[in-house]
Amino acid sequence: MARAKLKPKTDPTPPKRVVRRKESPAKSPSKLLGKDLERAVERFQSESDEQKAHQQWKKIETSVFGVQFED
Repeated sequence: MARAKLKPKTDPTPPKRVVRRKESPAKSPSKLLGKDLERAVERFQSESDEQKAHQQWKKIETSVFGVQFED
């Protein structure tokens, strides 16, 4: 009895591209932890200016995930 070959599953959605920060080795990205992160999220959520809110989100994103995602 011959076995049927299974086709590999393909994911129709490509993964998100990640843009890594280019920094000097001496300078590490600032990490928001605990209350500082909480305050940063509260400021982001209450910001009425969309451009400022986007900049705040990028800072939070970089702090939490360690990378900047492409918009």
